[in-house]
Amino acid sequence: MIIASLFKKNLPVIPPDITEALCQNKITLTPFEGKNDILSNGDLQKEIGFKKMSDGTYLVSMVCPMDGITAEMIEWWFWWHPQAKERYQVWFPGEHIGIKYSKKQENYFKQKTCPDFKNNTQYPTEKIGKATLPLRIDFITPEEFGFSKQIMQKNDIPIIICGHVGAFNNLVKHTEMAHIFKRTEKGLFMFSRFWIGKTMKNPLLKKLIINEKMARDMAEHCCVEYRNLCEILPILYKEYK
Repeated sequence: MIIASLFKKNLPVIPPDITEALCQNKITLTPFEGKNDILSNGDLQKEIGFKKMSDGTYLVSMVCPMDGITAEMIEWWFWWHPQAKERYQVWFPGEHIGIKYSKKQENYFKQKTCPDFKNNTQYPTEKIGKATLPLRIDFITPEEFGFSKQIMQKNDIPIIICGHVGAFNNLVKHTEMAHIFKRTEKGLFMFSRFWIGKTMKNPLLKKLIINEKMARDMAEHCCVEYRNLCEILPILYKEYK
């Protein structure tokens, strides 16, 4: 079985230049409201690191070259993998524990072929650093998230995976997340942003929970999981699509 064999492969290591960038943390504190600037600014698209913003939110920036990957593969992956926990686990073995999707979207996920994107809710359980977190992610269209379709098209950005992240079935809402995919001659280039703590309404809870360690753990997690996805996705797409 293809999936079983992929569990045996070694995970990518964090490249030295990424480690160095995480130590320097020379990133621009782009506010959530200014997210469209990232779509057209080549310098912002290369940034790697994490920093605390004035409101206590931590901004995390990460990149991943995805040679050989297409927008169609990404769209298919985010529809296909929530249908079985083994698919989610093979994305990041040892860190991705399990996943479910909302019963309300059963018709969407049970179709025989990948349909056009529809807003959906997924419930992944994963490890970030040493913490195991039961998450809820409400995936929505880029336009609903606040991205400009016109700016996306102008800058050759065919797909953005974005959503609102919470924990404990949204008892605690905390993060705004966007994975932005830009076309290149070799495939795609992904640049991600996490505004951790952006949607936390309790300032005391925000101060207690959202910290530098969490931000760094998120950056490193994102770095490894998408590099691994880049290695396994062409194999899975060819076999299972």
